[in-house]
Amino acid sequence: MASSKSRLYEICAAKHWHPPSFECCEDGPGHKKLYAFKVTIEVQLEGSTTILECHGAPKSKKKMAEQHATEGALWYLMHLGIINGHN
Repeated sequence: MASSKSRLYEICAAKHWHPPSFECCEDGPGHKKLYAFKVTIEVQLEGSTTILECHGAPKSKKKMAEQHATEGALWYLMHLGIINGHN
């Protein structure tokens, strides 16, 4: 099963969109650092471009934080009707 990040890259490629960008933010002291990601996608539909930014909740591990933001982006694309739950 593909990761949510791989799935998002595949959807962007299939739709001929730019690849998503990921930005990590850190917060907290070194021993209790939390990470949060922002995923940005340029959604191009019917001649117009919409910038979608999804912010994930802070997590103790970078990979978990990145996945949370990515799953939010996929959820949003699905509820806009751009993708279905099986894309």
